[in-house]
Amino acid sequence: MPSSRALRRLLATTLPAALLLAPAVPAPAQVMTGWGLNSYGLPGGVDTPSAEMLPDGTISVGVSHSDYGRRITGAAQVTPRITAALRYSKVDGIDTARDQLSDRSADLRLQLWGEAAGWRPAVAVGLQDFLGTGVYSGEYIVATKNVTDRLQVSAGLGWGRLAGKHRGFNFGTIGGTLNAEDWFRGGAEPFGAISWAATDNLRLVAEYSADDYSLEVETGKDEPGSHLNLGVNWRFGEAYQLSAYTIGGEVFGAQFSFALNPNKAPFPSGLEPAPAPVRPRVAPAADPEGWSGTWAADPTAQPAIQTALADALGKEGQVLEGMVLDANRAEVRIDNRRYIQQAEAIGRTARLMTRALPPSVETFVITSMREGLPVHSVVLRRSDVERLENTEAGQIAAAAQIVDAAPRPAGLVATPGIYPKFRWSLAPYFSLGNWDPDESFRYEVGGRLQASYELSPGLVLSGSVRQRLTGNADQKAPSACPTPGGGFGGCTVAEYLALTPEENLASNMGVPRVRSDGRMYSGNTSPVLQDLTLNWYAKPSAAIYTRVTAGYLERMYGGVSAEVLWAPADRSLAVGAEVNRVKKRDYDGGFDFLDYEATTGHVSLYYDFGNGFLGQIDAGRYLAGDDGVSLRVKRQFANGWEIGAYATKTDLSAEEFGEGSFDKGITIDIPVSWAIGQPTRQTVGASLGQLARDGGQRVRVSGRLYETVRDGTADGIYHGWGRFWR
Repeated sequence: MPSSRALRRLLATTLPAALLLAPAVPAPAQVMTGWGLNSYGLPGGVDTPSAEMLPDGTISVGVSHSDYGRRITGAAQVTPRITAALRYSKVDGIDTARDQLSDRSADLRLQLWGEAAGWRPAVAVGLQDFLGTGVYSGEYIVATKNVTDRLQVSAGLGWGRLAGKHRGFNFGTIGGTLNAEDWFRGGAEPFGAISWAATDNLRLVAEYSADDYSLEVETGKDEPGSHLNLGVNWRFGEAYQLSAYTIGGEVFGAQFSFALNPNKAPFPSGLEPAPAPVRPRVAPAADPEGWSGTWAADPTAQPAIQTALADALGKEGQVLEGMVLDANRAEVRIDNRRYIQQAEAIGRTARLMTRALPPSVETFVITSMREGLPVHSVVLRRSDVERLENTEAGQIAAAAQIVDAAPRPAGLVATPGIYPKFRWSLAPYFSLGNWDPDESFRYEVGGRLQASYELSPGLVLSGSVRQRLTGNADQKAPSACPTPGGGFGGCTVAEYLALTPEENLASNMGVPRVRSDGRMYSGNTSPVLQDLTLNWYAKPSAAIYTRVTAGYLERMYGGVSAEVLWAPADRSLAVGAEVNRVKKRDYDGGFDFLDYEATTGHVSLYYDFGNGFLGQIDAGRYLAGDDGVSLRVKRQFANGWEIGAYATKTDLSAEEFGEGSFDKGITIDIPVSWAIGQPTRQTVGASLGQLARDGGQRVRVSGRLYETVRDGTADGIYHGWGRFWR
């Protein structure tokens, strides 16, 4: 029987490993994808899952509402066969401490194999609500088969919620634990669904579900009339979907979803102007002086060439910071201000070098600069650039060499007038807060003034000021006030400010409030100083970078941060270390500080797995004095999209940490150029995590070294090399 003890043990022990190793397993059949999302925000019927995936890289958000609850689900297709989701739900009447339960949960789905010709269906295994309070907890194995071009059938076995057996939600639970001992246990029940595509954008669904919503029925909701659920999905445009459904014929619901696929940009070819073409060299007889190299002895030659090349690069959004030039070799040091992929900036620079340099110069060296730091250099033969211009980018990649850039090579001439550099911008900002059980949606809208002043290479003074215009993200105190029964309850802001340090510490299980009082920093109607820092970047050797940052590091902390990074060009591995001495800033957004001080430090390992997959491990001490380890994984797409996940576990117990048990979340970063078609390095990012807790928290220092130099490394450049000839 599928529900036997042996099968349960096998699935519970091997599923996490299978999810991690899945990208390396050769795909035996084509991945099955689908666009119809169920009420849990994943491909499926009405409530039940299917074996389908979303298109690779897709980010989707679904909002579902019925009398049984409201669910907001964000899902990401992490790899072609792994789907991950984070869900925020509100269910009336379950949580006796509040009017409704605000639940945060996570899902994982792995497609074991895709559909094959003949009889074989796609098969997937999944975990539903494996990191929440357990309200929707369940596991499943499901098979899906396209019977015809329009008709699809899914059938599977479900455990937990999918078998109609909710796992005893505990009102006092803090959630966030795996509870692997419950996986695939408690008896399995079958489920199934049939869907018919009436048109390419209209889908009708009928399903059998064992979920009888007993937990919700216990709170007074109507009982489903049967186990038969019906639904309809209508897709409009490329990204949007409306759904309506009925649970057992008694309860009705609706859902709106949208999906963004990084591989399908609104402007796939981009709207940037075409680059200047490569200019082949003339025959030696037509320019004997240029071919002989005697021009290099003329002291006026390099200044004239450097000025002309700087002007041409400026029109391409590049700053020529410096140049080394002799009769046979030229190195240019460029600061890319326009293109999301460094390879595109390098390709356009190589073209312009063919037009500006005398014919005797055969070796091109293009060095990428970041914050005044020379990162890595791309070495090209001019003859290869001339020969391969109209071929695919892989051929010029094979002919190129990427090496560590020298800190300051002999003969380097800085471009006149580059320093000091002053830049500023004034733009609107939108701040969104979520996952709060008491207030699920908070926002703030206003204007942000940013400015930076680069005094010399690597020495940068920068800061930003915000002015709020509107929003409901008002100042709010954490639950910290002593109550008559000896516990702690809600405070007004004035009451919270009147607490003694001992009372505040006792109200938080003895853990310092390093982030959980973040709402105290909200609601300022006067201008707020977000950050103001002096940053010093240096490169003491070819593969070592350093950073020192001092000032108001972020909205909540000021102090000093120092970092060193070893990142050679020919390695996928990088190693870094950071130490910070910080003090907590006052709530009013000015220049004053509170009493809390902390010293934090981490050793970090970074690894590029190839194909856009990056991993990071940080080990050390966090802001609350807790020690632990953070794991971050990220997938970068060639067009600049990034999706990632993180988790941190420290020596704080789950009870000391509080709701959620440990820090975790997902991150999304979308390049603006993807949406507008115009080249720009600006991105729009979001982090979907849990409540602001105090365990596993780091200082939010901008300009950390690996993020600063990564796109100029060999792996970063080659990842976007397809845009070299753009």
